[in-house]
Amino acid sequence: MAFVADELLGYAGNGIGTTTTFVSLALARRGYDVQVLFVGTPPAKPVEAEWQRLYDDAGVRVRVVPRGREHVQPSYFARARDVEAALREDPPDVVVVQDLGALAYTAIRLRTLGLAFEQTSFVVFCHGTRQWITDVSRKVRVLPGAHGVTVLERASIELADAVVSPSGYLVDWMRAEGWELPARTFVIPHVSRAGATGDDAPPAPELRAVERVAFFGRLEDRKGIAPFAAAVNMLEPELSDVAVEVIGRPTAAWPVERVRALLSPRRVTFETSLDQHEALDRLRRPGTLAVMPSFEENSPNVIYECLENRIPFIASNARGIRELVAPVDHDRVLFEPTAEGIAAALRRVLSSEQPHAPARPAFDDAESLRRWDEVLAEPARTFQPVSDDGEWTLLLGERDVPEPRLAETLERAQRVSGADVVTCGLFLDGKVQLFPGEPRALGLLANGYGTVALVRSALLETEPPWPLFARLSLSGARIVSVPLPLATSAAPASTDDEARLVLRHFERALPRHLRLLGELVPRLAAAPDQPAVRRAPLARRVARRLLALTR
Repeated sequence: MAFVADELLGYAGNGIGTTTTFVSLALARRGYDVQVLFVGTPPAKPVEAEWQRLYDDAGVRVRVVPRGREHVQPSYFARARDVEAALREDPPDVVVVQDLGALAYTAIRLRTLGLAFEQTSFVVFCHGTRQWITDVSRKVRVLPGAHGVTVLERASIELADAVVSPSGYLVDWMRAEGWELPARTFVIPHVSRAGATGDDAPPAPELRAVERVAFFGRLEDRKGIAPFAAAVNMLEPELSDVAVEVIGRPTAAWPVERVRALLSPRRVTFETSLDQHEALDRLRRPGTLAVMPSFEENSPNVIYECLENRIPFIASNARGIRELVAPVDHDRVLFEPTAEGIAAALRRVLSSEQPHAPARPAFDDAESLRRWDEVLAEPARTFQPVSDDGEWTLLLGERDVPEPRLAETLERAQRVSGADVVTCGLFLDGKVQLFPGEPRALGLLANGYGTVALVRSALLETEPPWPLFARLSLSGARIVSVPLPLATSAAPASTDDEARLVLRHFERALPRHLRLLGELVPRLAAAPDQPAVRRAPLARRVARRLLALTR
């Protein structure tokens, strides 16, 4: 089996990297043949000795996936193409891939179209997609292309053989967004370090009255740094002499200076560059109370770490946190993530005559690993062609030169998928141009459908591909795109004249009193008086909201 991730302990990252490392080590020690395809930036120096030893001892093989030489558009397809190429060299029985970034999208799509990886099962391991991160971070604007990545992330999840989430909260979030999850969707808490390595859990620190309060997490809005500072400042004088520490990396929006100003003139220290061991050692000092006041979380590693190390803590009652803490401890350690809620929890702990005991976990490593056995035991699904008696037309422009396998590939993909339109990637201006196939509301901004296509003849109209496919999508037709360049084209995928036709199709699909929204999106994307980095994300945000109105 192969894990695919862009973070791995010893290489890069802590969040997804911690989870991937621990699960891969635990499964390898359980007898599985495990390799990790690392898709992040290769480390500039040798892998940290501690982690290399753990990988070697467990038999986990780590392979850095090189970047391909081809120029792929849109750019968010590029790493998926690299992963696909790496998997083709030696297709594993099972691929476990993170959701963020849709790193195996092209491989998963090819498999479900009956074009590759027939014997491979794909499991998407959910940590939180870009849409989830944007929503829980309460962002209005996002970087250009982020919504396009979300389209691929959602498709990867919906097409997977199985989905694994560490929290029921994230599963419910995806379903509430209308995502159609596979029948084999599992909630499996993460594995602890001790469960991954086989080492004994560290001894519990000495219990002592609280001497210092430590914010533990990145300095950002979602992690609750602002209400934490406000809560500390609300404490009564008799409680305010407790030391305050901030353990976490600063961000552009929350540099150390900003946090310090909020807490001034209180005595506060900052530890912003500690590694995982150093941070936990600091929290394990007797008399330390960790505080994690996040607004929303999936299944945060900081909670796992405090539970495993038996570090006394209080945390927000965000559902992704609440699921990890034993119900008997909820009232004692969880709070509403508001300044008032945090202050009340701090008062309760600081004014108690008894030391604050560590919380107990609501999960068990052995049960998590048993559930992983269940996930990995199922064979890969089969995708066989079925007959379709309809009449089909191959759309090929005068300036398009087909590859020899174009017609055969599109026909097979149609018979396996049952789609009404099957498009493909292109060689365009020396680059590989790929398409999501169904870009959803983003089809209003650019041609994400494709141009060269096999189309059900009864659906054809005398329109260029972009407006034709937009109209068909809005009317309920199913469109898929083969993520392979199967033709060379000298014609652009879209023009301004076609964009106006697409706009009209979207307007007609909206209720009359909302049709102005259709025009608003491309106007925002093209507004000359706003920097592109601001106008394009806002337009995509509005386009996403249009989706709920057009489906």
